[in-house]
Amino acid sequence: MEPRRFQLEGPSIDALKAKVLAEHGPRARIIGAEKVTVGGIGGFLARHHYEVTVELPPRGRRAAPVEADLPSRAGIGALLASAEEAESKLSPRTPPLPDVSTATSAFADLIADLSQNTGAPARAPEPARAPEPARILEPVEFPQISSPGPGDAVQRQEVPSPLAGAGDLVIVVGLGQDPMLVCESMAAAAGFSAQALRAAGAVGGGGVGRAGDRRSVATARAAGVLAGHPIFLAYGIGRGVSEIARHTTLISALSPDQLWVAVDAGRKTEDTAAWVGAVRAAALVHAVAVEGLEGTSTPQTVNTLGLPVGWLDGAAAPAPIL
Repeated sequence: MEPRRFQLEGPSIDALKAKVLAEHGPRARIIGAEKVTVGGIGGFLARHHYEVTVELPPRGRRAAPVEADLPSRAGIGALLASAEEAESKLSPRTPPLPDVSTATSAFADLIADLSQNTGAPARAPEPARAPEPARILEPVEFPQISSPGPGDAVQRQEVPSPLAGAGDLVIVVGLGQDPMLVCESMAAAAGFSAQALRAAGAVGGGGVGRAGDRRSVATARAAGVLAGHPIFLAYGIGRGVSEIARHTTLISALSPDQLWVAVDAGRKTEDTAAWVGAVRAAALVHAVAVEGLEGTSTPQTVNTLGLPVGWLDGAAAPAPIL
């Protein structure tokens, strides 16, 4: 069978590469790219964007990448084959994507399919949360946290806690192995086994399953609904920030129910603020998980990030500020 090809457009080549990886996985290849200029007079007031041609491998019978903690592979294989058959009937310019949300009929079908083929009882997902109104992402001022007074609003703010509903997706982003350490402690504190853990990006997970694209995340969430636990996804952005744009684009595409940043209190404040700011520019960050309190005499510098603290060295934080 011939490879499938289609075109995408975006503001930059890096953004398009990240979009292709997030939506179509590592088997997709960009085989052509063009810079397009629209309008303008003599180069002035012109608008620019990029168009790329993407090639996907021919369709065919293959084993579906089912998570290791599922006892049967037949259900997911049939589900993905059905999805690909439906996709082939659509225009190649609008390839369908699996919805990561648990509040869709497609997700309900996935649950029923997994239940039938794994022998696990199907649990109905929790009622869907009301959709949030459209918002423009921009820096938000956090209440004064350097020296709050007795009546300051920040003292009355609740400490954020990890979501624990069946199928909830909690993503923890950080450098090195910090996000995996936080995810492991969150799962253990809530009484969940390693089956609730997933890894993505540059983080090493050992025996933990990988979930680095929307399809594998949807599969993981379905497994979580069946088993009655959330999914704690540790996303590592490496030790540097040279590819931060690619990582943040993918994190946003995974649509987490809750997004945390894992920071080491002993690292330079400016360095931490730089990568945390990049993550916040791409997606809504709900809270901070702090590691390494004993390695610094000034852990309060974490407060300058402008985010509430919800996790401290492997346990729930007593207050939203240090």
